[in-house]
Formats: sequence, C-alpha cells, structure tokens
Amino acid sequence: MFRSTCRTQSVCLLVLAFLLLGVSGCSYSERRRAEAIARGQQLFEMHCGGCHGQRRLDLEKVPPDLHGVFDSRSLPSGRSATDDMVRSTILTGRSGIMPSFEGSLSDENIQDIILYLHTLKAPPKAASPVAVRGIAILPTEAVTH
Repeated sequence: MFRSTCRTQSVCLLVLAFLLLGVSGCSYSERRRAEAIARGQQLFEMHCGGCHGQRRLDLEKVPPDLHGVFDSRSLPSGRSATDDMVRSTILTGRSGIMPSFEGSLSDENIQDIILYLHTLKAPPKAASPVAVRGIAILPTEAVTH
C-alpha cells in the first residue's frame, strides 16, 4: 500500500514538473517571438522603411504600403501574400524597382521582418458613398429625421 502511494505521488510530481516546464516554455517562446518582432521592426525601418514606411522617399513609382500584406486579397493579383512570397521578394528584389537583399540580410533577419509584417494590419476601409438622386453621400453624412 505504501509503495503504491509513493509511486502514485512520484508519477504525479513528474507530470506536474513536465507541466510546469511546458508553461514556462510558453512564456519563453512568447518572449522570444516579441523580441524577434522588435528586431524585425528595427530591420524594416532600416532597410525597407525608406520606400515602404511612413518616411517614403520621393520615388517615381510608389512602392506598396505593406500594412495588411498578409490579409486576404492584398496583392494586385487579388491573392494574399505568403511568408515564402515575401521572403523570395526580399531575397531577389523586383527588377528596376526594389534591390535584392540577398547577402545583406541573414535568414534570421528576414524571418524577423516577416514576423513584424504580420503585425501590420490593414487600415479599416473607408465607407463607400451611397448615391441619392445623383449625389454621393457617405454613410456618416446621412441625416435621419
């Protein structure tokens, strides 16, 4: 009887230890992800922000705003971007438009930038105007009596 109780307690303690390790691992993983996103933001501002960020350069062809790039149908093709598509574009660039960053950014740097881009959500879409007797009225301008 005593051995059975000790064995049961040992098993319970072992299970508890694994559970505690799992919980502490989650917070460590979340912390590492947050650190990677912060690095990605710094890398984005340093390497990409001049064209894609708020401080856009005066360019002949305006690069796309990357807010919401992973949201559905964000690309001109009507598709949403994938991590692999973004990684490929960063590595190879766009002919005559965007330089290649192959060799200047590590795989980890690129992954951090991609994690950061996932945090950039698309701004809410503006309400479309409603035509009333030939006059376009936004829903916020409508008056009810």
